[in-house]
Amino acid sequence: MDTEQHTPIRRTRSGRLRQALTVVSVAAVTAVALAGPAAAEPSPQVKCKSGTGHVICFSLDRLDDGNVAVHLGIDISMSRADAQAIIDHPGEELIAKIIGQDPAFDNTLMSVPVTWSTAGDAGLSAEFDRLATFAQLNEDDGYFDGYIDELFGRIQLTDPRTTQTRTFTSPVITGYY
Repeated sequence: MDTEQHTPIRRTRSGRLRQALTVVSVAAVTAVALAGPAAAEPSPQVKCKSGTGHVICFSLDRLDDGNVAVHLGIDISMSRADAQAIIDHPGEELIAKIIGQDPAFDNTLMSVPVTWSTAGDAGLSAEFDRLATFAQLNEDDGYFDGYIDELFGRIQLTDPRTTQTRTFTSPVITGYY
């Protein structure tokens, strides 16, 4: 039979405080490490919306090398002949930009070049692609300041025959960049 008695351990108030602070510190460091930019949102983030005569999509895909693949795509309803006339005109009639959503001023962060455009039975389709760094997409002060970046794409189409410009705006993607 075991007759050994255990003496209860008495903790002082400062000992309990030290233990509590250690637990809180470890939890805080773990939370920051797990919630860093790469783990903040699922990748890729894709958002699309349709409007009268068009569909526009915007995506951001965090890559393993630390960059972000930026993609915009658009389908605009029109005749094949009109779409082909726009594409065949010299110069670039489609312009895409990534913009930070700040109401006080124009916060254009970057241009995104046309990857391809085509005329089809449904109209004009185009895609735009670019690699970006997190710093290029950081429209607010940053992750540790608690500011979430709100980004959207804007595509402008200028018809060279009429010089009329149509503007298409994507849904907003939010995240820490």
